Amino acid sequence: MDKKHIFGIIALIVLAGVGVILLNQGGSSDSSSSQEVNTSTSTEQSVNTSTSGGTSTSGVKTVRHGYLPSNGDALIFVAKEEGFWDEEGLNVELYQFTKGTEGYNSLFGNKLDTVGAGTSDPATYIAQGAEITIIGGLMSEGQFLVTAPENAEALADLNNWKGKQVATIAMSNGDLIYKSALKKAGIDWKKDVTFLELGSPNAVLEAVKTGKADGGIIWIPYEVLAQQQGLSVASYSYQYYDNHPCCRIALKTETLNEDRDTYVKFEKGLIRAYKFFSENQNESVDDIQKYVNVDKETIRQSTWNNYFYASPDPNKNGVVEYYQQMKDSGYIDTEVKVEDHIDSTVYKQALEELIKENPDDQFYQNLLSEYKEMNE
Repeated sequence: MDKKHIFGIIALIVLAGVGVILLNQGGSSDSSSSQEVNTSTSTEQSVNTSTSGGTSTSGVKTVRHGYLPSNGDALIFVAKEEGFWDEEGLNVELYQFTKGTEGYNSLFGNKLDTVGAGTSDPATYIAQGAEITIIGGLMSEGQFLVTAPENAEALADLNNWKGKQVATIAMSNGDLIYKSALKKAGIDWKKDVTFLELGSPNAVLEAVKTGKADGGIIWIPYEVLAQQQGLSVASYSYQYYDNHPCCRIALKTETLNEDRDTYVKFEKGLIRAYKFFSENQNESVDDIQKYVNVDKETIRQSTWNNYFYASPDPNKNGVVEYYQQMKDSGYIDTEVKVEDHIDSTVYKQALEELIKENPDDQFYQNLLSEYKEMNE
């Protein structure tokens, strides 16, 4: 399929998604009623209608970022609430969506400047020919299969998935991880398993609770919420793909090329947030709770554990490996190289600037060593 037809398809996707409503959280703590991780209807506000992030009268650059109401986006919330982006000279506005496709529809429709969603989302659009670039990360792992307690032992074995109905969110990281694992186990996930594609983690939980699905694939913090609602975690994504990358920071390639300095500052804010997150658990929980409106213990339990970790590093090597698994599993069919759509040097420049500004800070030095392992 040539690029003209590919972009025609993407244009249709965008038109279908122009009506997507996103919540403008703006980092304020007085809007928690619209941030709840539940299925209640809340008052919603459309993304602003300007065609790109602009510069305010004070000369501060505005970046409109789309996020998921999950503690997987913890670094976004900490960067906003602790004022790290403000100190870097950016006005970052936050807009909520419920699944990655909503965020990317708004990115393609010029409603957002950056999106933080799973690796499968940007990788799928890249495979289809979209001109987007990954510049950073947010989290790794943190995906699960939940089910009724009486089914947990059986569904922990992929061989028992044949003939089952599994609720999922299309293009989520867990969606790919489990389908890839099925492929490796010799199971044709396209024929042997029925996947029910739903619109949100809450919808997945409801399908499992009501028996419409035998199991459901979700992400943090919904594994804790699932257990609070009487469900069980049958398996974790790391069991099938250890240390797999999840939410990546992506934007249009054109946007990055036109204003690289802004996105270096954006990454600096995230790196500083990571340091704060790593050293200040209680304060980070408070920041996260302003966007993920569940109790503090749920946030703590779902954030500091052995099946999820946060990091702003783009992890280029990990994304390339992940992309190959997408191809091997039959998830995508493409000749497009994902490495041509990853610019890890934005993050590296941000990190090097922080090291220059804080030459005695070992935390940043350690991140540079990790960067070399994961990107070079």
